[in-house]
Amino acid sequence: MGRSARSASIIRVFAFALAIVAPWRADAAATAEGVALDASADCSRGDLDITLTTAGANRESWLATNAAGATLVQGEGATSLGNFDGTFNDFRIGPTGFLVAQPANTLIGSYAYVGETPPSAANTAEFFVYYNCTTRKVLYSCSGAYGSCPQTAQSAAALIPAGIPASGPIALTLTALLVAAAGGLALSRRLAASR
Repeated sequence: MGRSARSASIIRVFAFALAIVAPWRADAAATAEGVALDASADCSRGDLDITLTTAGANRESWLATNAAGATLVQGEGATSLGNFDGTFNDFRIGPTGFLVAQPANTLIGSYAYVGETPPSAANTAEFFVYYNCTTRKVLYSCSGAYGSCPQTAQSAAALIPAGIPASGPIALTLTALLVAAAGGLALSRRLAASR
């Protein structure tokens, strides 16, 4: 086989390999950068403000659940955020809100993703907020690559320790006292062991 025949064979092998590998590339990229409860969120809708960067995203999905495990609304469709960079206010969790308005003080989980269906961490960003629908107090929020956030109110409730204040000056003071006490105990044990 001559040099030109070998070169042509090598080129064909590389072209064939490229033709096989090219369809495996990701169709889209979506990166989550933050999430907040939208001003319209209450006991009848769980809309979000999502901050993200996308390139070629095709699909979005949404889900709202309550702490009892009921699905309030769920759906999936084409996204208008295919090539987007910034904060998108009023991302609708359901086109018209929840199927049934929830009683006062219901704990609700609002979940959304933007990217591809089926989603993967490589091409889809997800967003989640767990909140009290009357006070609008956010109890837990998360944004990141697909698979990094809870998707239901029950999953989020399991992440929050019961009976421990989540924020505020009292919680900060109690945490500082607990850390100081643990440090003092460890120091006294170390001094006693060294004698």
